[in-house]
Amino acid sequence: MNRGDPDASRNRDLDTVEEVQEFVTRFYRHVAQDDLLHLHFETIAHVDWHAHTLKLTDYWTGVVLDQEHEDADTVIGKHSWLHNRSPIQPEMFDRWYELFTDTIDAGWEGPVAQRTKKRGRGIAWAMAHRFLGDGAWSPAEAS
Repeated sequence: MNRGDPDASRNRDLDTVEEVQEFVTRFYRHVAQDDLLHLHFETIAHVDWHAHTLKLTDYWTGVVLDQEHEDADTVIGKHSWLHNRSPIQPEMFDRWYELFTDTIDAGWEGPVAQRTKKRGRGIAWAMAHRFLGDGAWSPAEAS
């Protein structure tokens, strides 16, 4: 592992609880610092990143490792108030998905990592479909 780059790949798949925890930490660190997404999470939602990351880790562990977790409708519902207060735009879905796939590509490789990118794309599509309407956003294909 390259200790000089905290996001360097460890040539591992995203197939353990520890790896998912690392992914969630890296990914949401990027989200919290992103110029486009920062407004919604910090200014509007006033996210407590420590507490939220614990919840996100539980959710993504379930999604990635095929364990029990909240379904997409529940997750989308939890974001609806935010969209109602300040509409989430197509470019925000683009940026979220770009950070999601870039984070995986920078740190993990293997079948679970690839499947996780597809699941992230599906979750983003479902949320965009619900908030923006049919055909308003289409994600780029994951590599």
